[in-house]
Amino acid sequence: AIEEKVDVIGLSGLITPSLDEMVYVAEQMKARNFKVPLMIGGATTSKRHTAVKLATKYDHGVIHVLDASRSCTVVSSVLSSEKKAYLE
Repeated sequence: AIEEKVDVIGLSGLITPSLDEMVYVAEQMKARNFKVPLMIGGATTSKRHTAVKLATKYDHGVIHVLDASRSCTVVSSVLSSEKKAYLE
């Protein structure tokens, strides 16, 4: 992600152990001073898990996307002037 200079990082949790890995990734992003939003989705994720377990670990925006079909729309909004509304 650093080498590619990405605008957003997305993680998808398809099995329960993925949730712990997402927490680890969020912690590593903070430790490495990332400043890009972290987008979370997948079958095992929820808005509550994102708020309680992930948003507390990373300070530059954690967004739960309920359905993968919305991910492009969400990324477009995050990269536009609507960014602040998504990250609050």
